[in-house]
Amino acid sequence: MGQQKEIYEYLRSIDCCRVCCLRFLKATKEEFVEAQATIVKRGLEDEQETDENESQPKLKKTKENVCIACLGLFDEGQLSTLANEVKESVEYKRYNCEAGFLTSISLPIALHLRQLALWFELIERFPLAYRPGTPPDIPAKDAVKIIIIHRLEQTLGKPFSVDGVTVNVPFSYATEQAELSKLAGVSPGVFADRKSHKHCRKDFITRNAFEKHFTPSVIDRTAFRKYYPFPPTSCEEERLVRGELTFTGPTIFVAGRYNKLSRALSQTPWVIEGKRLMEESVQETIVAAIAPHFGVSDERLIFSSSGREDVDVRCLGKGRPFVLEIPGAMCDQLPEQTAIEMERNVGSSKTVVIRDLQLVKREDLVNIRGDDADKRKFYRALCVTKSPVTPDTVKLLCTDEPFVVQQVTPLRVLHRRPLLARPRTVYKVRAQPCRDNPHAIVIDIESQAGTYIKELVHGDFGRTTPSFRSIIGAPIDIQALDVMAIDLDWPKSLEREKMH
Repeated sequence: MGQQKEIYEYLRSIDCCRVCCLRFLKATKEEFVEAQATIVKRGLEDEQETDENESQPKLKKTKENVCIACLGLFDEGQLSTLANEVKESVEYKRYNCEAGFLTSISLPIALHLRQLALWFELIERFPLAYRPGTPPDIPAKDAVKIIIIHRLEQTLGKPFSVDGVTVNVPFSYATEQAELSKLAGVSPGVFADRKSHKHCRKDFITRNAFEKHFTPSVIDRTAFRKYYPFPPTSCEEERLVRGELTFTGPTIFVAGRYNKLSRALSQTPWVIEGKRLMEESVQETIVAAIAPHFGVSDERLIFSSSGREDVDVRCLGKGRPFVLEIPGAMCDQLPEQTAIEMERNVGSSKTVVIRDLQLVKREDLVNIRGDDADKRKFYRALCVTKSPVTPDTVKLLCTDEPFVVQQVTPLRVLHRRPLLARPRTVYKVRAQPCRDNPHAIVIDIESQAGTYIKELVHGDFGRTTPSFRSIIGAPIDIQALDVMAIDLDWPKSLEREKMH
């Protein structure tokens, strides 16, 4: 306790504010929230007389110079109005988000430089308490976030949440570049390397680069002192300035399943060499019905699905799982009736139907973005043969025994896929002839995700082996293909059909 008070009094004597003193004494989260009470409790200052109606202890008021460590970041005048500004902000009121709020605080790198100068100073004065390899303080950003979050929770009546509206709080420092430029003299090699590296950002120095190259265990204390004083100094004109508050909505994820009923509709916008080949797509049909509710323009939504079907292939059964990533959403709720209306609006297109529309968490996306190797998909293909279909043809095709086919990248997709040989497992095949056409046969296929079904049928000039053509020993081609089911039990079924 004795050395703690000695450190505190020294820091105060060189114009460190009380909160920064607590930072260099490694205060806890709760202690930053109740800074004045902490200082009294730790015996660092004596409590002043307080009114009997006041629950918190008060410290002696003194005229404070600009803090040499935080440059006024923790000034009460700097922080006291922030929470009310957020609450009264017209922009913030536009968001209808129940999850709460998140903070994003931007601080000048010059604060790291000042921390480094104080680090050297404290090592020199208090060698038993501070060491070159261990940061001497709780970072200014962490401490100010603790304080701001506490005040926002009290004022807004909402919790801090990573799924909430982000409150962006920028701070700037007018003479930052002038201060940072001194680092070039301390360690010129760092800046020579940065200039020669084509991937380096154009900033004078980044936060990561500073933390890597400028610590007491990396640079020479004498060289540093030659270019920068420690302890650092400040004056009234040199303080942080808080910029305009801005807000960013949360990223929302909406999942569901879609059926594609048309054989002339691409899954995503089909554009080749800047020219659209189709007016609509599954993605655009779904997005147009969902984006307005979340206050986001259509083009900002990111569409993902568990695989995709060709333009001329329908997707039937329970449908294909999909998810929409919606960044900067204006609301974070999807009421039941709203979801039903969205499903109805998509269904009115007559080409796409969606079901089970629901909000999901980011961590749930592993279901749709995971490895397809273990997923199975079920297809129904209408095929035609040159010769009439015979019982032997059906018998040769039907099997319950899994077999592996080798598929060299099909000719039809070679322009956009690398030339590879892909092994794929076919788990089960069922076939039955068509009554109305002796040359037609319907084949049901259960296969590993990623199997090229059209090529499995006709062989693609021998690029897929074995193929149905090689199995029956006669030409066979595919006339129509449907995806009947996808072996992925996600998202959960909501049984809404009866409500439509």
